[in-house]
Amino acid sequence: MKNPVLSLSLSDVMRPEIALPLQQMLNIYTVGCLLRAWRSPKSQRSIEKLFDSPEQARHAAATCAAWLGFDSRAIHEPVPAWWVDERAVDITGGMQNAA
Repeated sequence: MKNPVLSLSLSDVMRPEIALPLQQMLNIYTVGCLLRAWRSPKSQRSIEKLFDSPEQARHAAATCAAWLGFDSRAIHEPVPAWWVDERAVDITGGMQNAA
């Protein structure tokens, strides 16, 4: 059975300023697509350019992989937030109005 995490939209888990370029420029729309693209060194470099830093991109890929149960190396340095602010998401998974 396919893990539902793979079909999560990047816009549901990442900041819009990161998710939208990934979707529009690299055609990476879901967590599964991100992890598949991350396996290619060339794609990895392209993905890293769309984040605030390469470390932030690596953290995002490692976190998404961890959601699927894969082991990843611990990152000992703080990483700027790439994820959606939890306060802006309601319990049904939708974005709340900013007003």
